Amino acid sequence: MNQNFCPGNICAECGFRSSVFSKLSDEQLNQLTANKTFHYAKKGETIAKQDSPIKGFIFLRVGLAKLTRVNPDGREQIIGIATPNDFVGLLSIFSSKNYQYNIIAIEDCEYCCVDYNLVINLISTNGDFAKTLLEKISQVADLMMGTRLDLELRQLRGRVAFIICYFGNEVYKSHKFSLPISRREIAELIDMRVENVVRILSEFRRDNIIRIEGTTIEIVDPEKLRWIKMHG
Repeated sequence: MNQNFCPGNICAECGFRSSVFSKLSDEQLNQLTANKTFHYAKKGETIAKQDSPIKGFIFLRVGLAKLTRVNPDGREQIIGIATPNDFVGLLSIFSSKNYQYNIIAIEDCEYCCVDYNLVINLISTNGDFAKTLLEKISQVADLMMGTRLDLELRQLRGRVAFIICYFGNEVYKSHKFSLPISRREIAELIDMRVENVVRILSEFRRDNIIRIEGTTIEIVDPEKLRWIKMHG
């Protein structure tokens, strides 16, 4: 993991301006610029470790990261995927002094870390900012719980179709993309066994719903895949 100055180094010209920090004044944005660090993380690197102290707000600028939690029995499970312009780790930022999950890059990532004490001060002095931040935390919680419920209500084929549609439609916005997580990680994310994931992907390929070449997936029949996602 490398730390450096942010390209441009001005939060007002970055995704911050159109995200949670849109309610800040120019002076407050200048404070933000002076109290953040910019980082790179290679694919596979840990951005934040479960149970380590929370030192700041992590804003993902480029790349994808997975949120994983290690259960008491030692089993690791993916609980979410963070995409660009996401604040990562918001759900535990006020409820604990330590991260409640790992944040691991699944693509090469660029992210900013904003000083925790500065954000707490902004919450105390800017009511509009505090309200926007609470709304964002609520949205993240709703999305995570909604996704888990959607998956639990589906059969195995529907779960796999859900994940392919998610990466194609929501993350890459393309019918052809390189899947950034392994078959094992897909299984962790949708609570299935790896062999079932492999079998269903093979069935989708056999039925000409998708094409697979290494890590590249192409959605050949998006309507059928969408139907399986909803009814499978």
